[in-house]
This record gives sequence, C-alpha cells and structure tokens, in this order.
Amino acid sequence: MFVGRKSELKKLNEAFIKDGLPIVILYGREGIGKTTLVREFVKEKDFVYYLGRELSKKEQLLYFEPIPRQVDLKVAEGRKVCLVIDEFDVMQKAYKDFYEELETEISRPSWQGHVMILLVSSSVQWIENQMVEDMGSFSSYIDSFIKLREFTFLEMVSRFPDSSTEECITIYSILGGVPGYLDYWNTSDSIRDNIIRLFLKQDGALRKEAFRFLKTSLRELPLYNTILSVLAEDEPKLNYLYNRTGFSRAKISVYIKNLIQIDVAEKYFSYEPKKKDRAMKGLYGISDRFLHFWYKFVFPNLPELEFGEAESFYESYIRNELFGFVEQTFGQVCREFLILMNRYNKLPAAFQNPQIFYGKEGMIPLVAEGKKGELLVGTCKWSEEPMGSREFETLMKLTEQTGQEADYFYLFSREGFTDEFLQTAQGMDQIELVDLDRL
Repeated sequence: MFVGRKSELKKLNEAFIKDGLPIVILYGREGIGKTTLVREFVKEKDFVYYLGRELSKKEQLLYFEPIPRQVDLKVAEGRKVCLVIDEFDVMQKAYKDFYEELETEISRPSWQGHVMILLVSSSVQWIENQMVEDMGSFSSYIDSFIKLREFTFLEMVSRFPDSSTEECITIYSILGGVPGYLDYWNTSDSIRDNIIRLFLKQDGALRKEAFRFLKTSLRELPLYNTILSVLAEDEPKLNYLYNRTGFSRAKISVYIKNLIQIDVAEKYFSYEPKKKDRAMKGLYGISDRFLHFWYKFVFPNLPELEFGEAESFYESYIRNELFGFVEQTFGQVCREFLILMNRYNKLPAAFQNPQIFYGKEGMIPLVAEGKKGELLVGTCKWSEEPMGSREFETLMKLTEQTGQEADYFYLFSREGFTDEFLQTAQGMDQIELVDLDRL
C-alpha cells in the first residue's frame, strides 16, 4: 500500500527528466519505505534493478557485470532508463574499486540524457559521515540526496483509513511512523492485543527489533541501552542523565550525538522568548516513538517478561500507564495540525512552525511567532475529562514567562470542552477550540 511520500516522489521524477546523467542518493533506516517508494517511482518507467549483497569481488562481479549491458540495450532502443542499485553501500566492502569502475561506466556518451542512476541505502551513518571519502571522485557526480524519514501523522492516518483519530494517535505513539512496523499492526484487533502479539509474545515480530535495529548502527550497545533507558524516564535534563548513569558529561555528549545522528534521540530546542533567561536548556529525549515505547515499558521489565505470561505482563506494566504515555504524541499531532493549517493559510496570521516552550516555571506545548510579532500559544489535554476554564487560565499564566501577551490561543482536547468554557469562548475570535473530530 503506497501512501504519502508526495514530495520525495516529486523530487525523483524531477531528477528523471533532467538533462545529463543525474545521480540521486535515496537513503533512510531499514523499514522506512525506500523500496516501496522506488517501486512506485519506476512503475511506469524503464528501469534496471540491482540489489547489492555482501559478497567477494569475484562473486559481486558475477551478478553485477550484466547490469550495465542491460542499460545499454534499453538506451539503444531509445528509451530513458533508471538504473537502481539498492543497498549500494555494501558493494565496496569487498569490491574496493566499485566506484572507480562505475565512474567509467557513466562516462559513456550514450548514457548522457538517457540514464538516471538511483543509489539506495539503509546505512544512514555511512551516507552522512563516510560515503564521500569512500567514493572518492565519484561523489562529485551526485546530483541530489533524499533522506526518507518516518511518516508524519497525516501520512500515517492515510495508512489506517478505517481507524478512529484516537486509535491512530495511540498506534503512532507505539510504533511511530516507520512503515515497516505499521505493516504489522492488525486494525481488527484491539490496542492491547496488538501490543501483546507484537511485543510480548515469544515469537512477537517486534519483540527483539529494538536490539536488532540498534546493533545495525551502533557499537557498545550496553552503554546505549543505559542512555536510552534513562531517557525513557522522561526527565529531559542533562544533569539527570549524568547523575543516573554515572557517565561523564563528555561521554554522554558523544553517545547522545550518535543517537541523534540516527534519528533515535533529539536535543530539545525551546522557543526563545523575549525574556531569554526564562527558557530551559540542555534538554534531551527519545525521538523514535517505537524505541521510546520499548524502553519505557518493556526494557526495564524484561526479566518479568521472560519468566511470565504476556497477558499478565501487559496488565502489570503497560495498561495503566499507556494512556498517559500517549499524551506526548498528542502534543506532536497538535503541532503537525498547526503546521498544516499554517501552510494553507488557515491561521489568523502567517506564523513560523510551532515550537515547545520549556519554561523554568512550566512548559507550553505550542508556541508560534508571527512575521509581525504576533504570538500564538496552545495547550493539549489528553484526558478522560473535557477541557475547561482552569486549563485556559493555566496557559495564560504560563505565557507570562515569555514576557509577551498572547494574541491567539489554540486549545486541543481529547474529550472536547465543558459547556461553561464553550460559552466563555463563544464570540472570542482569539480562541480556537479543536477536538479529535477536527484533527
């Protein structure tokens, strides 16, 4: 099922019709949907596909040598061709002069204007740190890079058209936007049953996925397990991480940097208000929702999982805490909503993308500044109770930290709003109320 990826598909199609011999690098973590995107891109095009494998040079040549000849045949017939080399990063492991020989191939005059080369890789770190050095002069021929990231919430909703908004937010909080993980979800089963089947059963498809994925990108897994398990406690201050792990601040910085590079962790950058001393700094967290769920609920309790029943594990360690865990994802969904509204000029002014304000006296989930200095603030309530005047008053109080009065308020609530607050907000143009039906 192909959903989303409109901008990436557009970039690939623009490259295909370019003059010369465009070379595009498409990369992203395993399961992110690179092959699905490639299939969609070449669906109505002439193409030649090769999957790189870790082989000796002699064996690699045995498989790869016919590939340029196949391109030649299509070009000779006057057709525009896309040459796709998937997992191309493994080619040079034993085949050291692969890029030098590929450079010779692309110098053929007959390929100019008739061939596009699409190089695909799951090795994010290698692409961003080592590739240019390993390629040598071949790297100068690269036309563009496309990094495939997780689905946005809007794209993820398209993946589950028959699920409610609340169900989609919950799935998003557990699996994130990795298509390969979303494919395992069975919408005919409950949230509980999906978690038990995928994460907790001995043969669960995602039971060992966290360790497997991290091992493909990182060494010293015991140290990264420590960092991630502490980050999953949702205490974002660097000092907390330092005290809990016992690692030096220098060591923590190195490991966090590596986790950020593979899109697993993130440094939180607060909205910077006029009162600059009111914002907190040095905050970190897990950006990968799948890993956040795993290290929050499963990893700390692995002994109990190994010697207990999956169903009882869910009841003891997940059921009562899951609802609160989803609240963080709800905030992200609300930010995506505002970004989309802003893109289509549906907000009262033109705003920068909304940020979180990490204030010393409390956090504001949504803060956006307009081009003319307007201030929009918002809050998100994921609760079984509707939002009322109390939450609005709290938001106004927290906004005082910024040193500026808010011009607009956007309030998001899972259970809607109290009748009293609906009456208060009626006729107040600066207040916008958004429930799940509007998301």
